[in-house]
Amino acid sequence: MQDSSKVDETDLSLIHALQINPRVTWTRLGGVLDVDPSTLTRRWRRLTREGLAWFSCYPRRNPAWSGHGWQANAFVEVETVPGNRRAVTEDLAKLSNVWNIDATSGRRDLMLTVASAGVMELDEEVMTSIATVPGVRATRTHFFRRILREGGSWRLDALSPDQQRALKPASAQGRSRPGERDLALLRMLGPDARLPASEVARRLGCSTATASRWIERLLASDYVATRCEVAHYLAGWQVAATLWLDVPQRELTTVAAAIASLPEIRLCATIGSEANLVAQVWLHRLEDLDEFEEQLATDFSGTRVLDRWITPRFAKRMGHTLRADGRRKDFVPFFAECEAA
Repeated sequence: MQDSSKVDETDLSLIHALQINPRVTWTRLGGVLDVDPSTLTRRWRRLTREGLAWFSCYPRRNPAWSGHGWQANAFVEVETVPGNRRAVTEDLAKLSNVWNIDATSGRRDLMLTVASAGVMELDEEVMTSIATVPGVRATRTHFFRRILREGGSWRLDALSPDQQRALKPASAQGRSRPGERDLALLRMLGPDARLPASEVARRLGCSTATASRWIERLLASDYVATRCEVAHYLAGWQVAATLWLDVPQRELTTVAAAIASLPEIRLCATIGSEANLVAQVWLHRLEDLDEFEEQLATDFSGTRVLDRWITPRFAKRMGHTLRADGRRKDFVPFFAECEAA
């Protein structure tokens, strides 16, 4: 019997495939991976049951969502009163506009990823909802200017190029404005982008075929994104780090695009801070960070690392709260609109 705490090579291939095409059928996937579909179904049930892998569906920062509160994003540093980090983390994890919570090294205790309707609204959220949490001593906000890559683009690299091409889904279908039905779908798919169409149909009071068509259209749009996540510690990624980079402004566009394309990168964004580019990287060992930074220095000679933060643990990732070993625990809906849609 497979150890429930382990993620093996077949599991990694399965997760990589679902990162590429979240709603691919088990039959089609079985053909690409050369694994019986029933085996894949059984493995996925174990992975989700044990909190080793999970799905998210979430709104992109896109003008299509104007009026729904998803136009501004920022990293927010949080310093806590000594001995209060755990309690502060638990309180912050309940906030729907706090999408990610990282425990970090350095002068801050936590780093949050926060979303709101605009810069002023996000600042207000920090002042009224985050800074007022008991045990919070100080906050600092760093607004994203342009996001070049986010965590939904990160891949496990467990499949061959041919397998990846065979699984590629339809491309995004433009910027048509989402409606109330799309909000309802986002609420349902938020904690699980692979929610069966039959269940969506039951909740919406339509046929399964109609629900499938609506889901397909939503996921093929450019105003939502999906992620298939993995408990990275148990899958072999032992180190997460955030690098704050100073890039010569005349080179920023080129350098940012090149760094964003590196396979180790989870997030890359231009940012309003002393640094003008921030990059989050996942590595197998802490020593690999030296090699990664050496490569950056070689390839981008004018770029300086102003600061580096190590993340020993994640408490929340894209709405999902996590256990100490990185397993999924629970889900907090992104916004009140989604909950009430």
